[in-house]
Amino acid sequence: MSAVSASALSLALSAGALAHNGKKPDDSDQEPIRLISPYYGDINPFYGDINPFYGDINPFYGDISPFWGDISPFWGDISPFYGDIDAFWGDIDAFYGDIDAFYGDIDAFYGDIGAFWGDIGPFWGDIDAFWGDIGAFNDGEYGTLLTDLNALFDRAEDIFGPAYQGVTGTDFESGFQAELTARFGIDLNDARSLEGLDAEDRARFFLEFYDGLMRYSGRDHVDHWMPAINWTPRLAQEAGGGSWVLVGLVDFSVPSRISGLTGNNNGRDYLDFNHGLAVASLIGADHDGEGLMGVAPNVLMTLSNPFDESLSTNWTDVRSSVRQQVMTSSIMNLSLGLPGWTFNEGWADVLSDRWVSMFADKTLFVFAAGNDGVTQTTDVNWTDVRNVENLLIVGSVSPSGEISNFSNRPGDACFAVRGRCAEGSRLMDRFLVAPGEMILMPDGQGGYVRLSGTSFAAPLVTGAAALVKGEWRWLQAGDIAEVLLSTTQDLGAPGVDPVYGRGLLDVQAAMGPINRENLYAVTRRGERVDASEVGLLKARFDLTDDSSITVFEDLRDTYRDFEMTLEELSLGDEAVSASVAAANQSYVFERVGQPLGASFRQGPAQSYVVDQRDGLVVSAFASSLDAGQAWADGDLPFQAGMALENTEAGYVVRFGVGEGALAFSEDSGFGLASDFRPETGGVNPLLGYASGGPFAMAGFDMGVDTRLSFAASTTRDSYAFSNPLTGERTAIFDTLDAYAASALAMDVRHQLNDVTSVQAGYTHLSEDEALLGGQGLGVLAFEGGSETDALTLGADMRVGDRMQLSVSGAVARTAATQYGDGIMTLSDPALSTAFQVSLSRTNILRRGDAVRASFIQPLHVETGVIEYSGLAVADAETGALGLQTQRWSMGGERPLAMELLYGLDAMDGRFSLNAFGRVEGPNADFQAQSASWAGGMRARLRF
Repeated sequence: MSAVSASALSLALSAGALAHNGKKPDDSDQEPIRLISPYYGDINPFYGDINPFYGDINPFYGDISPFWGDISPFWGDISPFYGDIDAFWGDIDAFYGDIDAFYGDIDAFYGDIGAFWGDIGPFWGDIDAFWGDIGAFNDGEYGTLLTDLNALFDRAEDIFGPAYQGVTGTDFESGFQAELTARFGIDLNDARSLEGLDAEDRARFFLEFYDGLMRYSGRDHVDHWMPAINWTPRLAQEAGGGSWVLVGLVDFSVPSRISGLTGNNNGRDYLDFNHGLAVASLIGADHDGEGLMGVAPNVLMTLSNPFDESLSTNWTDVRSSVRQQVMTSSIMNLSLGLPGWTFNEGWADVLSDRWVSMFADKTLFVFAAGNDGVTQTTDVNWTDVRNVENLLIVGSVSPSGEISNFSNRPGDACFAVRGRCAEGSRLMDRFLVAPGEMILMPDGQGGYVRLSGTSFAAPLVTGAAALVKGEWRWLQAGDIAEVLLSTTQDLGAPGVDPVYGRGLLDVQAAMGPINRENLYAVTRRGERVDASEVGLLKARFDLTDDSSITVFEDLRDTYRDFEMTLEELSLGDEAVSASVAAANQSYVFERVGQPLGASFRQGPAQSYVVDQRDGLVVSAFASSLDAGQAWADGDLPFQAGMALENTEAGYVVRFGVGEGALAFSEDSGFGLASDFRPETGGVNPLLGYASGGPFAMAGFDMGVDTRLSFAASTTRDSYAFSNPLTGERTAIFDTLDAYAASALAMDVRHQLNDVTSVQAGYTHLSEDEALLGGQGLGVLAFEGGSETDALTLGADMRVGDRMQLSVSGAVARTAATQYGDGIMTLSDPALSTAFQVSLSRTNILRRGDAVRASFIQPLHVETGVIEYSGLAVADAETGALGLQTQRWSMGGERPLAMELLYGLDAMDGRFSLNAFGRVEGPNADFQAQSASWAGGMRARLRF
């Protein structure tokens, strides 16, 4: 340490100190030089005895209760990090997989740490509150307190003991525990030793306990500022960590070269003062498991030191340091200024310098607001600079989110040009806050220290700016500032205010859209499409996890791009959930809301013979709407049709409105509408897609044992759910056009013998603006529709008089096609499959009952590729757009289901009972978390 007076070492200089130290010692008659101090002050929480330079604890944090009062915001913030540690850390580095052996399985170890800190926070809160309430020494109460402290250390030793001994060679109790308690004069065998510790001592004790243990965690330290600004290592890494962004620092030299930091120290050696090291570490410290983490770990930094041995500087040297860096730096951190000012007019002289002004518009300047607790009332003459869009001023907030007592405020002051304050030119318009109290940082001697000051809030903003610049490298200084200011968390009075300015830095928000309602996609023809009009309902197929499209957000004179996954572009969680709920309710109602008895067959509820002559029977039939079919205005609110059948000539013709799939497959062993629905059954699901509207079929005997049938069926689904009990209709997707499809089918059935028949069929499905039930909006619309061909094979076999086995399987191919203007293309044909095996038996418990067991694979897309072509950023440096084509593989988990039905008819048809149970799971894993089940029963008695 330099032998300088304590007053000179105090960096938050008073006016008197400025006057005294502002003259050159060798010429006291010359005009005093105005000194500039780093905003550091002697605001040193708890660590006065660590580094003698920092002197005594000062009033800025003297009353520690706002921080430690109710188990402290520190623990409120830290605990959630540990609760979901994997999401917080992400996949950081192989380092953690190959950690020293004494750590064991680091993931399991860190899982233990998470639980430990999650429990210890409230535990310490109870200890601290109890400790604070105890008055004069009471053997019983302090004895209880001593027991709790011993339990605290025992729990810490269980988790950290092996790691501590592996590093130090000393056991936890005689090493870590003994050293910490000795520093605070605590004897864990003497309750009286606890009596002299006040609230401040207890706060110091617990922070040193936390910081000390974290050195043996095998991970970088987690600090309270991280959740406060919504920052995580994963977020930083996924954003590139500020790669290739050059940040300039005007600050103190560092004791040794650190990663990412290069440049000129202005010929001045390290001054045994860790201010520059702390600022650089908060901006860009590596995520290497060995200490602190910077906001943007991959930035490049240059440093120019304007300070001399007095730990002060002047405007001439500051201007020189800025000149050295402004040409190459995208962002410049300036944690220095004149005491008594939030923003001093001297900066106007620096930024209006001819050399600096040539490059200043391309550089974002981040200033610390200062540590005097003042509110600025004096305007800043900005006439020679004019531009304020590249300026950010950063104040400090406490861990509880309150403005720090020491932090300067912007007030109503303005950057005035020719005496006028233009819109957006008030200091508060360029002001934001970040955590600046008790921030963990390197002490310059290989250890760590917690310090406070706006000097340490500013680099958090600088690091966030580097992440934004690294992700969108074409953004200029004003663009970056606009992003950070527009995504803050509002604090204090609503809107921009004289204390918090624009609000609290929010890194996660800055890396996302400012306003999702303003996002848009760009087609290959350069047409803009509002992102709210882009969506996808995937129906029976899933796409690869990385399926996404590029959307844009206008930002001043440029834009930012974002990758939005197709999950994010689904047509609203509520709408999708409503669609699933409607399908489930329809299925349940079909099972328990309609009388099936022991036949497991849905047929006309009413039938009337219209005419009968010469072997021809003409009949009319009607039944209620199928539970899965919605009806629109103008539609029949029931199913109806006519049949012409001549058993002597061997033909039948049916036509009407309703479930065409059932009408076509009347003679098979599958007699429920749900057997044909793509989402619930495995029997010719393509015909199921087109069922519900007008249909017609004709069947002809081709011999004694062979029958040929043809069918045509259509549907138009307006995406509304009709409650089968109340008739109430609810719109599900009011943004989608109605789903429309038609199908043509041909079927040949041959009776092999008295007990076995086989069937083969062909179905062609035409969908309007859809793909296997899926539909899209905007650039994701399947304009022009899809054509699918399917082959079905089936068999029915009777086993004795009481049992029947029915089998059906389908293989479908959706042809490659181009949708609309070529934005979306099914480049590789989609191959899909479905099957169902049902075994039914009658007279199980008594005559007139039956059971059916089924194993089902609903329609599943096996392979297929959708190509999406749209404009995306082709040049990361300039932001120039180019045509980009993505290939989305279709597939997903194979859906499988088991279903059990029971039916009973008794009392000459006056009593019926139906019960069902169904379980669905991916890949036959019926115990998976995503598995679902349903069950119910219905009984009816007619008098």
